[in-house]
Amino acid sequence: MTPTQLSVGGLALGLALLIGTALRWWHRGFPLPDALALAGGLLSGLLAALCSGGLLGLATHLLVTRATNPLGNSATGAGGEQLLAHPAEAGLTRPGGVATLLIVAATAILWRCCDARLRAQIGTGVMSGSALGLAAGISGLAAATLVPAVNDLGAQVLGALH
Repeated sequence: MTPTQLSVGGLALGLALLIGTALRWWHRGFPLPDALALAGGLLSGLLAALCSGGLLGLATHLLVTRATNPLGNSATGAGGEQLLAHPAEAGLTRPGGVATLLIVAATAILWRCCDARLRAQIGTGVMSGSALGLAAGISGLAAATLVPAVNDLGAQVLGALH
Protein backbone atom coordinates (compact mmCIF):
# COMPACT_ATOMS: atom_id res chain seq x y z
CA MET A 1 0.00 0.00 0.00
CA THR A 2 1.39 3.40 -0.92
CA PRO A 3 1.57 6.04 1.79
CA THR A 4 -1.51 8.21 1.96
CA GLN A 5 -1.06 11.86 1.14
CA LEU A 6 -3.41 14.60 2.25
CA SER A 7 -4.34 17.32 -0.20
CA VAL A 8 -4.70 21.00 0.62
CA GLY A 9 -8.46 20.63 0.11
CA GLY A 10 -8.58 17.61 2.44
CA LEU A 11 -6.74 19.56 5.12
CA ALA A 12 -9.11 22.49 4.69
CA LEU A 13 -12.12 20.17 4.97
CA GLY A 14 -10.77 18.51 8.11
CA LEU A 15 -10.14 21.88 9.75
CA ALA A 16 -13.52 23.26 8.64
CA LEU A 17 -15.36 20.27 10.10
CA LEU A 18 -13.47 20.56 13.36
CA ILE A 19 -14.05 24.31 13.67
CA GLY A 20 -17.74 23.98 12.77
CA THR A 21 -18.26 21.24 15.33
CA ALA A 22 -16.41 23.20 18.02
CA LEU A 23 -18.55 26.27 17.32
CA ARG A 24 -21.76 24.23 17.58
CA TRP A 25 -20.49 22.77 20.85
CA TRP A 26 -19.75 26.26 22.17
CA HIS A 27 -23.16 27.55 21.02
CA ARG A 28 -24.94 24.70 22.87
CA GLY A 29 -23.28 25.64 26.15
CA PHE A 30 -20.35 23.20 26.30
CA PRO A 31 -22.20 19.89 26.88
CA LEU A 32 -19.78 17.25 28.13
CA PRO A 33 -21.16 14.31 26.07
CA ASP A 34 -20.57 16.25 22.85
CA ALA A 35 -17.00 17.07 23.87
CA LEU A 36 -16.26 13.46 24.79
CA ALA A 37 -17.75 12.17 21.54
CA LEU A 38 -15.69 14.61 19.47
CA ALA A 39 -12.51 13.88 21.45
CA GLY A 40 -13.00 10.12 21.08
CA GLY A 41 -13.50 10.46 17.34
CA LEU A 42 -10.48 12.75 16.98
CA LEU A 43 -8.28 10.37 18.97
CA SER A 44 -9.42 7.33 16.98
CA GLY A 45 -8.98 9.06 13.63
CA LEU A 46 -5.59 10.49 14.54
CA LEU A 47 -4.23 7.18 15.84
CA ALA A 48 -5.59 5.31 12.81
CA ALA A 49 -3.81 7.81 10.57
CA LEU A 50 -0.56 7.15 12.42
CA CYS A 51 -0.83 3.41 11.69
CA SER A 52 1.40 2.69 8.72
CA GLY A 53 -0.33 -0.52 7.72
CA GLY A 54 -2.92 -3.08 8.64
CA LEU A 55 -6.66 -2.61 8.51
CA LEU A 56 -6.58 0.72 10.34
CA GLY A 57 -4.02 2.09 7.89
CA LEU A 58 -6.11 0.82 4.99
CA ALA A 59 -9.29 2.33 6.43
CA THR A 60 -7.57 5.70 6.83
CA HIS A 61 -6.16 5.45 3.31
CA LEU A 62 -9.61 4.79 1.86
CA LEU A 63 -11.30 7.50 3.94
CA VAL A 64 -8.78 10.15 2.96
CA THR A 65 -8.33 9.22 -0.70
CA ARG A 66 -11.99 8.52 -1.47
CA ALA A 67 -13.82 10.99 0.76
CA THR A 68 -11.79 13.70 2.48
CA ASN A 69 -9.48 14.70 -0.37
CA PRO A 70 -12.14 14.67 -3.14
CA LEU A 71 -14.72 16.57 -1.05
CA GLY A 72 -12.13 19.09 0.13
CA ASN A 73 -10.75 19.53 -3.39
CA SER A 74 -14.26 20.18 -4.73
CA ALA A 75 -14.93 22.72 -2.00
CA THR A 76 -11.67 24.63 -2.38
CA GLY A 77 -11.61 24.62 -6.17
CA ALA A 78 -8.46 25.14 -8.21
CA GLY A 79 -5.26 24.28 -6.39
CA GLY A 80 -7.01 22.20 -3.73
CA GLU A 81 -5.69 18.96 -5.15
CA GLN A 82 -2.07 19.88 -4.38
CA LEU A 83 -0.70 17.14 -2.11
CA LEU A 84 1.05 17.92 1.15
CA ALA A 85 4.34 16.32 2.16
CA HIS A 86 4.34 12.86 3.70
CA PRO A 87 4.52 12.95 7.49
CA ALA A 88 7.44 11.21 9.16
CA GLU A 89 6.99 7.83 10.82
CA ALA A 90 5.17 8.26 14.11
CA GLY A 91 6.97 5.48 15.97
CA LEU A 92 3.87 3.47 16.84
CA THR A 93 5.05 0.04 18.01
CA ARG A 94 3.19 -3.29 17.89
CA PRO A 95 1.86 -2.80 21.44
CA GLY A 96 0.87 0.71 20.39
CA GLY A 97 -1.03 -0.81 17.48
CA VAL A 98 -2.88 -3.07 19.92
CA ALA A 99 -3.82 -0.07 22.06
CA THR A 100 -4.89 1.84 18.96
CA LEU A 101 -7.13 -1.01 17.88
CA LEU A 102 -8.70 -1.16 21.34
CA ILE A 103 -9.32 2.61 21.32
CA VAL A 104 -10.88 2.46 17.85
CA ALA A 105 -13.03 -0.52 18.88
CA ALA A 106 -14.21 1.31 22.01
CA THR A 107 -15.08 4.34 19.89
CA ALA A 108 -17.03 2.13 17.46
CA ILE A 109 -18.95 0.57 20.35
CA LEU A 110 -19.72 4.01 21.76
CA TRP A 111 -20.85 5.16 18.32
CA ARG A 112 -23.25 2.22 18.21
CA CYS A 113 -24.71 3.12 21.63
CA CYS A 114 -25.16 6.86 21.04
CA ASP A 115 -27.97 8.91 19.57
CA ALA A 116 -27.73 10.54 16.13
CA ARG A 117 -26.26 13.83 17.41
CA LEU A 118 -23.40 12.13 19.23
CA ARG A 119 -22.83 9.78 16.30
CA ALA A 120 -22.35 12.83 14.12
CA GLN A 121 -19.84 14.22 16.63
CA ILE A 122 -17.87 10.97 16.61
CA GLY A 123 -17.96 10.73 12.81
CA THR A 124 -16.81 14.32 12.43
CA GLY A 125 -14.00 13.67 14.89
CA VAL A 126 -12.87 10.56 13.01
CA MET A 127 -12.89 12.34 9.66
CA SER A 128 -11.05 15.39 11.03
CA GLY A 129 -8.60 13.31 13.06
CA SER A 130 -7.69 11.07 10.14
CA ALA A 131 -7.09 14.11 7.92
CA LEU A 132 -5.14 16.09 10.51
CA GLY A 133 -3.11 12.99 11.42
CA LEU A 134 -1.68 13.03 7.91
CA ALA A 135 -0.54 16.66 8.19
CA ALA A 136 3.16 16.75 9.02
CA GLY A 137 2.89 19.20 11.92
CA ILE A 138 0.06 17.42 13.71
CA SER A 139 1.66 14.04 13.05
CA GLY A 140 4.95 15.24 14.53
CA LEU A 141 3.23 16.68 17.59
CA ALA A 142 1.32 13.43 18.10
CA ALA A 143 4.53 11.41 17.64
CA ALA A 144 6.20 13.42 20.39
CA THR A 145 3.31 13.46 22.87
CA LEU A 146 0.57 10.93 22.16
CA VAL A 147 2.41 7.98 20.63
CA PRO A 148 4.65 7.23 23.66
CA ALA A 149 1.57 7.12 25.89
CA VAL A 150 -0.27 4.81 23.47
CA ASN A 151 2.81 2.57 23.16
CA ASP A 152 3.04 2.33 26.96
CA LEU A 153 -0.68 1.59 27.24
CA GLY A 154 -0.37 -1.21 24.70
CA ALA A 155 2.66 -2.66 26.50
CA GLN A 156 0.73 -2.67 29.78
CA VAL A 157 -2.29 -4.35 28.17
CA LEU A 158 -0.10 -7.03 26.59
CA GLY A 159 1.84 -7.44 29.83
CA ALA A 160 -1.35 -7.96 31.78
CA LEU A 161 -2.51 -10.63 29.35
CA HIS A 162 0.74 -12.62 29.35
